[in-house]
Amino acid sequence: MTEKYDRYLLVCLLFSGFICCLPCQSTYTFNEERATEDYSFLKDSTNLTWQESAKFIPLNSRRNSYLSLGGSYRGRFEHYTDRSWIAGNNENYYTQRLSFHTDWHLGNYFSVFVELYHGYESRDEVIPQHDDLDWHQGFVEINLPIKANHLILKFGRQELKFGGGRLVDLRAGTNIRRSFDSGNITFKSRSLNLYGFYGKEVQIGFDVFDNDFNFFNKEQLSPKLWGIYSQFKVFPNDSKEKDMELYYIGAQFNQSAFSDVIGREMRHSIGIRSFGKIQKKFQYNSEFIYQFGDIGGRSISAFNFETDWKYTLSQKSWRPTLGLKLDWSSGDRKTNDNKLNSFNPLFVNPGIYSLAGVNTPINLLSLHPSFIFFPIKKWMVNIEFATFFRAVKNDGFYSPPGFLTRPANGFSERHLGNTIGLSLKYTHNRHLSFDIRSSYFFAGDFIEISGDAENLFQFAPTISLQF
Repeated sequence: MTEKYDRYLLVCLLFSGFICCLPCQSTYTFNEERATEDYSFLKDSTNLTWQESAKFIPLNSRRNSYLSLGGSYRGRFEHYTDRSWIAGNNENYYTQRLSFHTDWHLGNYFSVFVELYHGYESRDEVIPQHDDLDWHQGFVEINLPIKANHLILKFGRQELKFGGGRLVDLRAGTNIRRSFDSGNITFKSRSLNLYGFYGKEVQIGFDVFDNDFNFFNKEQLSPKLWGIYSQFKVFPNDSKEKDMELYYIGAQFNQSAFSDVIGREMRHSIGIRSFGKIQKKFQYNSEFIYQFGDIGGRSISAFNFETDWKYTLSQKSWRPTLGLKLDWSSGDRKTNDNKLNSFNPLFVNPGIYSLAGVNTPINLLSLHPSFIFFPIKKWMVNIEFATFFRAVKNDGFYSPPGFLTRPANGFSERHLGNTIGLSLKYTHNRHLSFDIRSSYFFAGDFIEISGDAENLFQFAPTISLQF
């Protein structure tokens, strides 16, 4: 990058930091998906702070048309000792993500959202960490009220996340989050949300505005995604927070590689998810996914089961919370049988499986106890232990996003290893936060017998600014 471009980024960072250090007088918060934020509640406010003024810029006298501005900066230093379990494979590098968006609400039914992304990594150009500048999102939305319900039509480049993110998530850990060129239709009522969608994953380039819009390009070999996703309450009149999701998601990849097959993949996923709260202390999230289809002339039959429980011991003082998560992702049981049993997590965010981020849920059985507490105001501490096994011995070990890095090679050992992770987060206000993530991975029997097996250490402090 040129010195001029570096100075531009520095000015943006300093300006963001100035905003973040100001006192927060409003009650609004920022969403993980920034395009879902709604500032129409400021319409009737007559004394907006200057921060609120950036969120609600009236475009007409009726104030039903307005513009919102926003953005973020995330800087992260990452250190690895013996990365990929290779002795002496030590890395130190810096990454940064800068975004800016505008949200145009033109009347009561029409809106346009546009977001620019810049990603930089000091190790050279790495996907999906580096992109000088490009359109991360850019879509139009039509919101049609139907009595007490809503029909929403959306088309363009956009982020997609469904449910708990087991199959389609934002890839939030990297510099360039995942987006799709897609068309969506959504029906929302009091007791039912129903989504239909079709899209293609955006292919990231390294230069300025070179991520082509490929929705209509039949020659573009980007992975395709389509499906129907529903969220509803089993008992609509039940005041308790209990929800269900049923969905079908289809995906096509031009080429995929698993234990004993490489080829074009057409995979269909049917899933059910139950989540919510029981009283005030217990939270649960359980999901089962079955997959079928074909790859390279072989049929697919695979599954994933995940359950995640959290119990808050006390709502007072440190708010200590115990957690327990179990994940079981199927692997290929037999080789050369014209069947594939390896689960495919599609577009998952690997960071949800451990702080180390070295596993992806293919042929994986894992257990994650954790302990979360808030010792001081604005501080959160998360301590996590995880143990990982191969689900079946005839399939190997896969690393993110789905590479077979350790083939089975006839080894019967299943234990991949254990991790101890620590995460500290300080939230100054809604604009500024700082966190440190660290983990130590103890290599297990399969890692030791299948290749390099040094224990792996990872350390990553991060600063995040939002406005």
